[in-house]
Amino acid sequence: MFQDSKPVIVNQRFLDFFGVETLEEFFQKNPSLDSILKEHQGFLYTTESATWFATAVKNPGKLYHTKIFNHNNESCHLIMKLREIPEKQGSVIVSFDDVTELNLLGLYDKDAAAQDKVFQDKNIVLKYMKIVNENNGEIKLHNFYRGLTITNPAVIIHLNDENVVVKSTNSQLKVVKLVKNMTISSEVFPSAVLCKSVKDIDFEKQTITLTDLQFIQRSGKDRQNIRLEPEENHSISLFFEGKKFVGETSIVDISIVSVKLELNALPSGISIDQEVSISIVLPTSGAPLNINTPAKIFRVDEQKRHFHIVLIFKLTGLTSNQLSDYLAFRQMALIREFKALEINV
Repeated sequence: MFQDSKPVIVNQRFLDFFGVETLEEFFQKNPSLDSILKEHQGFLYTTESATWFATAVKNPGKLYHTKIFNHNNESCHLIMKLREIPEKQGSVIVSFDDVTELNLLGLYDKDAAAQDKVFQDKNIVLKYMKIVNENNGEIKLHNFYRGLTITNPAVIIHLNDENVVVKSTNSQLKVVKLVKNMTISSEVFPSAVLCKSVKDIDFEKQTITLTDLQFIQRSGKDRQNIRLEPEENHSISLFFEGKKFVGETSIVDISIVSVKLELNALPSGISIDQEVSISIVLPTSGAPLNINTPAKIFRVDEQKRHFHIVLIFKLTGLTSNQLSDYLAFRQMALIREFKALEINV
């Protein structure tokens, strides 16, 4: 327990960890608490701008990764949480959960090969879920309804070697039933978690049973720009090397700086970073919005029966403002559409 930023009470596990008999002996060996938490990528420690304690006080209840050396000078990985004490101003409880045995430090190393190996281990995800659960932490579920982000908090109520059962809001359960998969985030996770399979949805208990989980480097929740699915009666023409592509083409989603297209075939010779031109017509309540712009191929993905191409473009002036307005109205329309959905449960 801290009182006015100074430790006043510690438990026996604290004393054993540092190999001391009393708090006074601890201070004799460690006159400054600022250096107790060691620097490590993605972890909490004292910086030039703030001490670790000041950072934690500003975010009570948040879980932090920390690295501390024990009395044997062994590097230990601990999850730290600061909690305020009701009706005791200036007093807080700081707890540390030693997770060194889980061997998770490799996820925070700069060695890309080591990171990839750990990321592919699905058991690592369950270890992190257990950390969150044992510390009464919170996760967030992220789904996309036609590009519209649906995000709500959730708590883990049960987990085993195969499944994780979480409880969330009714709106999140509805969108999960529609799209099945999702991404999951937590302040403790080194990156987002992709859930490829939903085993069960229980609207009465407001629970979702998740399986087939793995870490991913990037997820849709990290999008810098809103990407929305347009109305079905839009049109898109793709021009490559001065010729119009004659295959089937439609827009998967569009943002202020990019568009993802679905094609039944690829134009011959097309590849990443090549220049193309596009002509888009988007329906509005008034006159259709016409966009004609050069673009660059950012990504090409082959699906089972079609191809996806992501194009990056840069609009200026009136057209940029018109597309921004279109996306704002489209977002509101999708919100109303989602709220009006009636799903049989």
